Amino acid sequence: MAQGDVVFFDQFLVNLALGPDIGHDFGATPNVIKCALVTSVITPTEATADPCWGAGGLTNFLAQQVTIAGDYVDGGNICSSPTVTLNAGQAEFDWGDPNPWATGTDTDAKWAIIYDDTTANKNCIGFADLGPAFDMSAGTLTVTWGTPVATLNQAV
Repeated sequence: MAQGDVVFFDQFLVNLALGPDIGHDFGATPNVIKCALVTSVITPTEATADPCWGAGGLTNFLAQQVTIAGDYVDGGNICSSPTVTLNAGQAEFDWGDPNPWATGTDTDAKWAIIYDDTTANKNCIGFADLGPAFDMSAGTLTVTWGTPVATLNQAV
């Protein structure tokens, strides 16, 4: 995985298959998708067990959230206008870039966690490696997703 690549959690793929029981909605009135930052104390992988933002699942990323100060607010920033489209046999996921974090006191922002703030357990969708631990007191942290952010396709 390269710095900045978005990786889906395996559980997110299961949740998509479960449909309305989980509640992920990228339709006309999409759910609120957020990007939150965690420290290097935890290392997410695709196989992370039932990842949630809080105590709703088996892995609680909220417990490793960066220090809440300055521009960093509890739970991270909203990613506007999440959508899913089909393009040449690939499901393309897009969500807007979160607002930059211009000031903060945390010196160990390592992972961006993408989660659905609307679902009951605040189910996590995926994550991105921010590279070396980012010192938020030294400058602005800006997360800019590609277009599309990530894709899913059926392996043949």
